[in-house]
Amino acid sequence: MLLTEKVYGAQAVVYHGSKTAPEVFIPALLNDTFKPGLGSGAMYGNGLYTVYDIERTQTESGEYGSYVYKLKVNLYGFICFDPEVALLVYKRPLSPVEQAQELGVDETLIEKLKAIRIGARFTSAAALPASTFLKGKVKGLIFTGKLDGKVAVIYDPTVAVPFAWKRVSDKSWNSIDKSSLKPALRRSALGDWKAEKYDIDTVALLAKLSKLPADKRIVKSDLDLYNVSITSFPADLKVDGNLNLTGTNITSLPAGLEVGGSLWLGGASITSLPADLKVGDDLNLAGSHITSLPAGLQVGGGLTLYNTKITSLPAGLKVGGPLNLYNTNITSLPADLQVGGSIYFFTGDASQVPQHLKDKMK
Repeated sequence: MLLTEKVYGAQAVVYHGSKTAPEVFIPALLNDTFKPGLGSGAMYGNGLYTVYDIERTQTESGEYGSYVYKLKVNLYGFICFDPEVALLVYKRPLSPVEQAQELGVDETLIEKLKAIRIGARFTSAAALPASTFLKGKVKGLIFTGKLDGKVAVIYDPTVAVPFAWKRVSDKSWNSIDKSSLKPALRRSALGDWKAEKYDIDTVALLAKLSKLPADKRIVKSDLDLYNVSITSFPADLKVDGNLNLTGTNITSLPAGLEVGGSLWLGGASITSLPADLKVGDDLNLAGSHITSLPAGLQVGGGLTLYNTKITSLPAGLKVGGPLNLYNTNITSLPADLQVGGSIYFFTGDASQVPQHLKDKMK
């Protein structure tokens, strides 16, 4: 009964899709070294993204990686936007506002929560704006999305106890040694978790960094500015992890920007990139207002230009991973273009593709 595969009371079994192999993922979760946001982003805040109904989801199909992990989690302390789960967890049909009040959430946040209208079918539309002020302040969020179905976002991943895993293509699960799970099971039973484990006051952080010397402006983790109302941030900023600027009002990136992980600019108002920009992993410009790329741009991972108005690629462009040109008007490729992965959705004359790139065309 301990691991019944459904939400029952405050205890639930959830599923997480990942590219990370079990010999790395499981110890990271148990030893509190898990780094959120390195896979598919962190739209609802940094944490562990799971589903509590895996059937016909992108987790089940392998969209998020070839491994699936089965986890046990105590949902008391989550804000449940799905009323049927709220009833099971809190034993009463509490609304998200009433759940927040029971959990002792700050009154100013409760007032913000009161202003959010909750739809009947896809509660993700309500959870998204709520996540901007609840992330890290509560244990997690429960909601239903159009693509991922029944979602549980866990803001302190150490509360999730991994007890089985498999490859997406496998039919059976591999069990995890129970003796290694005792400390994690104890944490789950007690309901302990760390507030604001990953999410910080980013506006205050940027203000503090701007006052430091240029060589001290370093963020040693991810910097999630999704939908944050800022128009600029300091020059010479170095972000060791991922930088998410989706939905911000920033119109230009500062000189000297270095991102060790991935940089997301989807939907941002930025129209150009600085000439000295450095990106260690993926650069995602999907849906951005950027119209051109700087000469000599180097991207350690993949480059996504989906749905942009960019019409040509610059000389000296180096892309470590795949190049996605879907829904662009790019019809030619520079002779010195270097791409480590495949090139997708190129609509130009294939006969004019540089010889060293022909085998990468998809």
